Amino acid sequence: MFTKQLIQPRSGTTRLLGDQQIHILESGSQNGSPVVLLHGCGSLAEEVLIPFENGEFRLIAPDRPGYGFSTSLPTADRGPLGQSFWLERFLDASGLASVWIVAHSIGSASALHLAARRPDLVKALLLISPCCSPVRAKPLIVLRAASAPLVGGLIRRHVISRLATFFLDRGLRASSFPDTLPPHLAALPASHMVNPIAIETMADELRAFNRDMALLPNLPADMPIHVLFGSEDHIVDPAVHIDWLRQRHPAIVVKLLDGVGHLPHHVAPSVAQRMLSDLARTRALQITEQPFTDVA
Repeated sequence: MFTKQLIQPRSGTTRLLGDQQIHILESGSQNGSPVVLLHGCGSLAEEVLIPFENGEFRLIAPDRPGYGFSTSLPTADRGPLGQSFWLERFLDASGLASVWIVAHSIGSASALHLAARRPDLVKALLLISPCCSPVRAKPLIVLRAASAPLVGGLIRRHVISRLATFFLDRGLRASSFPDTLPPHLAALPASHMVNPIAIETMADELRAFNRDMALLPNLPADMPIHVLFGSEDHIVDPAVHIDWLRQRHPAIVVKLLDGVGHLPHHVAPSVAQRMLSDLARTRALQITEQPFTDVA
């Protein structure tokens, strides 16, 4: 039996970008190099921030549009390409001239589009379980029903939202598999994550995904791109997405964690932290093909 979720969402600062509200969490050293963290589908800034907190960098994690406390984008702009323009505006409004980007799952798609369009804004990318290659459509029966004409709004408001704890728990366990769900993820605010606006955003984001990713050109050859994947990821097929990335960048560096699922940054946060530090050093030294040293 799932009880009512009483956990309050973590609150940061809010910035207005035109008529768009952007909610931002920050952590780490205010004097450190800026790193922007992008969460995946149906998630929040606080989720992707947890494994990297209190490190050497200035960590900046926005709720992506339509999630958490951030305003949705117009329907036509909710795909990865449209979100890359939102990200560009966010960096400009934040006074961030050039940043490292850490992105998880489908959050990687908008980061890749920004890197391709505006390489001057992106020093390097750390992609965690990146969903980037166009994929076959999945049934996603509940999400399809929630986005259907006429009845979708009723399902979002009166079915899924009222069972937020159940749906969040099921989604997190599927993402964690075969790993045990970390307690800090089980404590995320379900009613804040699973709500009508976020559900509609998820559906629109996924609907535009294949179209937008088919448009991605080759990535700048001198931009360091490191990739962290779990070998047992049942949400995103590592082989498919790694191969697709290698077709668009000559020297991506891949770290594959044996037996790990879709959330390697939570299962092995020290590995993710080390990869970010190594990526920063690689960029600082302007070495694009430095071999990556595995973390014990």
